[in-house]
Amino acid sequence: MKYKELTVFNYKIAYYAMRIFGLYWLLMQYLTFRRISKWPQEIYEPFLVIQRFIFPVYPSEFLYGSILLICALLLIITLFKQNYILNFLIFVLIAIINFPISLNFSVGHHNHLIIIGYFMAIFLLPKNLIKENDYKWVQYFYLGILATYSMAGISKFLGIAKNVIKQTGKITWLDKNAAKINTLDNYWIADIKVPDWVLSLYTYENFWVITTVFGIVVQASSFLGAFNRKYLTFIMIFLYIFHWYTDFFVLADFQDAKNFVLIALFPYHIFYPLYFKFKSKPSYT
Repeated sequence: MKYKELTVFNYKIAYYAMRIFGLYWLLMQYLTFRRISKWPQEIYEPFLVIQRFIFPVYPSEFLYGSILLICALLLIITLFKQNYILNFLIFVLIAIINFPISLNFSVGHHNHLIIIGYFMAIFLLPKNLIKENDYKWVQYFYLGILATYSMAGISKFLGIAKNVIKQTGKITWLDKNAAKINTLDNYWIADIKVPDWVLSLYTYENFWVITTVFGIVVQASSFLGAFNRKYLTFIMIFLYIFHWYTDFFVLADFQDAKNFVLIALFPYHIFYPLYFKFKSKPSYT
C-alpha cells in the first residue's frame, strides 16, 4: 500500500476508533466530575469567559450527566451515520464537558488535544475520502493535532535562547539539574513526597541534559509527522513515552491524551495484509 492510500486507510479506522474512545473518555470525565464535585463550591472559579457564561456555578450531576449522555448518543450514532452536523455537535459538547473539570479549582487543562482532534475531524468524513489527493486532508488532521506539540517545543527553545542571550541567570533545560528541579517543584506543589526511585534516576545528570534536549527537538519537529508515515509512527511512540514520563515525574495527568495519541496516530495499515488475507479466503458455505 502506497503512502497516499495508507494515509486515508489509517484515518478511516481512526475515525471510528475515536468514537469508541470517546465513550471511554466520557466515563473518565464523569468520574473526574464526581471527584471534583465533592470540593467546596465556593472555590469554583472558571478561567475563561465562555466557561463563566455556560457554567456560572458548578453544574449539578443531573445536568452534567445529561450532557454526557447526549454526547455518548451522538458518538454511537456517528458510528453508523457520518454527518457534518453531528460531528460539529460532538465537538461542541466535548468542549463544554471539559469546562467544569478544567481551568478552574486550579485544575490543569489536559483535554485540549482531544478537543482539537474532534474539531479537526468535523468535516473529514471517511465516505468522502475517495479521490487520489484526499490524503492531504488527513495530513491536515494530523497537522492540527501535532502542531500543539511543536508549538510547545519551539516555545521551550525560545525560552532557552532568551535566558542564554540575556544571561538572566534563570535555570534552563540546558542545566544538569533542570529536570530534577522540575520534578521536585511539581511534587512540592502537590504536597507529595518524591519516590526514592525517581530521585535515584536523576543522579545521571548528563543523561538528563541530553535526553531533555533530544526530547525538545523531537517535540518541536512533531508537525513533520503529518507528512511522513514512518516519522509519524516514531512521533506517536515518542509522545506516548513523553506523556508516561510526565505522569510519573511531573504529576501531569495526561492519561487520556496519551491514549488519544495512540488512537489517532496509530499505523493501522500494518494489519491490512491480515485483513486482505482473511477477506480473500474462499468460502465453503
